[in-house]
Amino acid sequence: MSQSRDLQGGKAFGLRKAQQEEGLDEINKQFLNNLKYSSDEDLPSKLEAFKNIMSLKQMLEKLGVPKTHLELKKLIREVSSGSEETFSYSDFLRMMLGNRTAILRMILMYEEKNKEHQKPTGPPAKKAISELP
Repeated sequence: MSQSRDLQGGKAFGLRKAQQEEGLDEINKQFLNNLKYSSDEDLPSKLEAFKNIMSLKQMLEKLGVPKTHLELKKLIREVSSGSEETFSYSDFLRMMLGNRTAILRMILMYEEKNKEHQKPTGPPAKKAISELP
């Protein structure tokens, strides 16, 4: 067994975290310099704002992917760097840009395919006498 492997991380972990923070700062700068978002007031504060469970639930409902409170709490626990029920923008970016992105895309694709096969809503169509059993 190799003795050169450092299982605690230490300095390497700190360097990796610093690189991740620099990457997140660059993403924030792209949003700040983007003309599409230039009309938005308080954009810097929105980029650093903390999101709570209700704002996440509302955002997912607007995207067409409603989730229950328990599913959201589990998602926040997996994503957030702390144990609170809120997560920061950087935690959100890590969730969207991290390793789980492929899995999240697959889940969203599955939910979209499932929506296509749902029964139509509203009153049933009128049938002729010949169509009755």
